[in-house]
Amino acid sequence: MKKRSYLFVPAHSDKMIEKGLSSEADAVIFDLEDAVALSEKNIARAKLLHQLKTEKCHPRPFIRVNSTESEYFEEDVRTFAALDNIGMMLPKAETKGDIARLETLLEQEGVMNKPILPLIETAKGVWNAAEIASASPKVGALAFGAVDFSLDTNIALTDSGEELLYARSQLVIASRVAGIEAPIDTVYTNFKNSEGFLREARQSKGLGFQGKLLIHPAQIALASEIFTPKEEEVEKAKRVIDAFREAEEKGIAAIEVDGEMVDYPVIRQAKKIVSSYDA
Repeated sequence: MKKRSYLFVPAHSDKMIEKGLSSEADAVIFDLEDAVALSEKNIARAKLLHQLKTEKCHPRPFIRVNSTESEYFEEDVRTFAALDNIGMMLPKAETKGDIARLETLLEQEGVMNKPILPLIETAKGVWNAAEIASASPKVGALAFGAVDFSLDTNIALTDSGEELLYARSQLVIASRVAGIEAPIDTVYTNFKNSEGFLREARQSKGLGFQGKLLIHPAQIALASEIFTPKEEEVEKAKRVIDAFREAEEKGIAAIEVDGEMVDYPVIRQAKKIVSSYDA
């Protein structure tokens, strides 16, 4: 399944939860953390549980629980632990110990295989990204939260995104070293600025990300546009694969296609393009 668009859905609103359940995003993240006021935490948790138990769920749902330092963390985890096929996003993940604490709670509830999506939002989290990515087989990917990261590090966010290059690259490299999927990039907060979103998404794709966190349904199509290979890219990749297969049968491992040199690394990239298009 494609993993280009991860849409945050505030869990305090029945209407928004219902829309999230039928969203066309590749994944939805029902948010019990930043989107819910402190006075509404317990109410939102109960609302979300009722909806997830009674309504047909999205194919790839996650719940963003409150952070391990929050008084709401344990109750969030225990409330949703037993729901099948629903992953958990852990905000402000900073060490492998945070992942272990979440796993321990899940295991106490008899749950052994729930997907975990750590959200890296602090300097400590970026610094320890490799150990977080390797902390558990349940961690399938990392996600980046640039807004909190910028607050933590006193970074001033700009349109160019240059100030985030190091942090983004750290997550990409840590994910590769840990052998997990490519990370999911941060939200683009101005949901009315399509050009700005597209520019940032192109940059994060170029750095090695596979998708974006989203704050508005209007961003779903934009994420798909950037993170889905174009038909011409796929056709070219297939031509390269076919030509190389013929050459390899003749004992040749480096050829020219459309004026470009093709060898094994190029073939692996071509196969990746075709695979991601067909997923």
